[in-house]
Amino acid sequence: MEVLVAVTIMAILAAGLYFAGHYVETQAKIKLTESTIETLAAAIDEYHDFYGKFPFKAGKYYSRTHLEPAITAGDPNGLGGNVTNKAGTVLLAADYNDVYASSEAMYHFLNKCPVSKKIVNSINISLITNKDNKNREYFFVFTGDPVVYPLRHIIDSWKTPLRYTYEQGNNFPVITSAGPNGRFDPNDAYTDDISSRKL
Repeated sequence: MEVLVAVTIMAILAAGLYFAGHYVETQAKIKLTESTIETLAAAIDEYHDFYGKFPFKAGKYYSRTHLEPAITAGDPNGLGGNVTNKAGTVLLAADYNDVYASSEAMYHFLNKCPVSKKIVNSINISLITNKDNKNREYFFVFTGDPVVYPLRHIIDSWKTPLRYTYEQGNNFPVITSAGPNGRFDPNDAYTDDISSRKL
């Protein structure tokens, strides 16, 4: 009987330690993600001071078609070039996930501004990647430039790309993490999403 009681107590303690550890780990990831979002907001602010405008316009469903040559002439969101794989083969839109697009464009535009670039470079290197969730690498070839550049984006602590949105009439762009569940809430209702709006 005493052995059973001791085993039960040890099991309860072990479960408590596991859940406490999980809670602490989740809180640390939330803090890192919040810090990254705040850093990006500062970089966007510097970009605006430098250029007199925000990096680019993007709705919730901003797609990689904005990064390709098929964009309409004069579209300020377009980077003018092609998305490729490591071998330099141009990929069709169906070959990759658009969920990365606004984060890729945000990384690109912020790196065009010297002060913003320094701020972005202070972000934890583990949160900047050119790989998707299947570990496939993506690259970008600018029109008229033979160099293949890694198409980098910024992810949160749960490896989900951050989302950049900025539409006409907004005071400031919004940067959002899908949070621990890895899913963006389509209705903007209360969820575990972490947004620059709430920080």
